[in-house]
Amino acid sequence: MDDKSYSDNGNGSSDEESVGDDGDEEQSVESTDDGGDLDIDKDEADPLGGSYPEWSWDHVRTWVAIRRADKYSDDQIRALAAQDIVMLEKTNGSQAYGSVEKGTLEAAKRIKAVNPKVKILFYLNSMVHYGGYLANKNFKNEWAMYNPKQKAPYKWRKKFLSYDHTNLDFREWWIQRGLDMVVHEEIDGIFIDGIVKSDKRFLPVKNHGKAYVATANELRERLPAGKLLIGNALRAHTSTRDSYLSHLKYLDGSYLEGWAHQKNLAPTLDLMSAALKQGRIIMLTAGPHHLDERKYNNLKSLDSRYNYVGKAEHIGFPLSYFLLIAEPHAHISYRVGVHAIPRAKCVFDNTRFEAITRKLGKPISSYVKEGEYKFSREFEYLKVQVNIKTMEGVLTVKDDRGEEL
Repeated sequence: MDDKSYSDNGNGSSDEESVGDDGDEEQSVESTDDGGDLDIDKDEADPLGGSYPEWSWDHVRTWVAIRRADKYSDDQIRALAAQDIVMLEKTNGSQAYGSVEKGTLEAAKRIKAVNPKVKILFYLNSMVHYGGYLANKNFKNEWAMYNPKQKAPYKWRKKFLSYDHTNLDFREWWIQRGLDMVVHEEIDGIFIDGIVKSDKRFLPVKNHGKAYVATANELRERLPAGKLLIGNALRAHTSTRDSYLSHLKYLDGSYLEGWAHQKNLAPTLDLMSAALKQGRIIMLTAGPHHLDERKYNNLKSLDSRYNYVGKAEHIGFPLSYFLLIAEPHAHISYRVGVHAIPRAKCVFDNTRFEAITRKLGKPISSYVKEGEYKFSREFEYLKVQVNIKTMEGVLTVKDDRGEEL
């Protein structure tokens, strides 16, 4: 991701250098997933045993994905400690501490010193072999996925080696690198990225998705009690039968991106609701809508960027959309970028937005469909209205008597 420009486009998508590195070349290719569905009509929660973050209706609940190769500032640590979940992305602390593992652990210790309740996740990609990890010293290149047609290893974007989960020696290495991190009390779980890459039809290893699922299930079985396993899994409008809901059989929850396209809006609401019914965590990533990118990129100070994307015309739709389905264990990250290096001037601290920190209160009802494209929902201190055709949202604050202000 370009440190100097806005590239999220408000749709919760991101590029190869950030969480959710699925990219255009993979998006349009049919997958081969044929796993069983979760029972999306089941009313009973069926959690897997991970220790979830504390949750309440006091205000909108938040999470953040972040990375910085050197050291976070004290102000940044305090901002991260104010979230419910922090996913420490690849490259964290690799320059300052010599490896991603050491850098992640040091950042986690500093965050926990401010707020022991925040949940910290270690980043583990399911398919892409990134540098900077201490565990890489034990990785063998012959474990990489091989493309017999090209007589060379298969690479993502012709740059990164691809993992091959049919190789049992690789599988043990991949699982162990995750387990080595969660033995630390400051690391509350693992975030698995790139899950939708694992079963693409263009991969030179056929039926690879089933091999990945076998790896993931083994990781789940060996995960210490109370530790979380979250993945970048759920996707609306894929060729899979259940939009990857079946992966929630081993995951405590899912991150969601790429949802803010017209065809994806209604089915993504259903996906998130189905996951929440099953007692899973939802981590929605969102960016500002109807944004003048040139104006944003020309803003020189970080404060001016926060003020700009915090305006109702930008935050209104993504936040209202999220609140339509908000239930216990639903979290949102409203941001522009994931880089914490100062020169990037990325907006990632959810607590800087009054729309997120103001009183919310318990929901009065589930969301109501008021027309083909219009939805609404009321909480004790807030009413939200959403038009998924125009991609607009209105947040109306209510006083202690429930009267609109």
